[in-house]
Amino acid sequence: MLENKESIVNILAKLLSLEPELLVALGGDADLTEQYLSSVLVVELVVELEQYFGLMIDDEDLLTENVSTIRKIGELISKYKEMQPSKE
Repeated sequence: MLENKESIVNILAKLLSLEPELLVALGGDADLTEQYLSSVLVVELVVELEQYFGLMIDDEDLLTENVSTIRKIGELISKYKEMQPSKE
């Protein structure tokens, strides 16, 4: 997840119009839905993540709870990266 953290923070910062340092300071387990992440932004975030990481996230994983913290976003990305066939 650590290799994805910087990218996730940058995507969130752009989407939420926040400084990346603020998101890092909040920590990986801070609930982003409490102050920053609305349901509309959740959809935008998933689209951004799919495009950036080249993934297709299944509809059943399109839940606010799956992207409510930086750690959970990283876990979701890792899950889908592991499901992809390796590119050799």
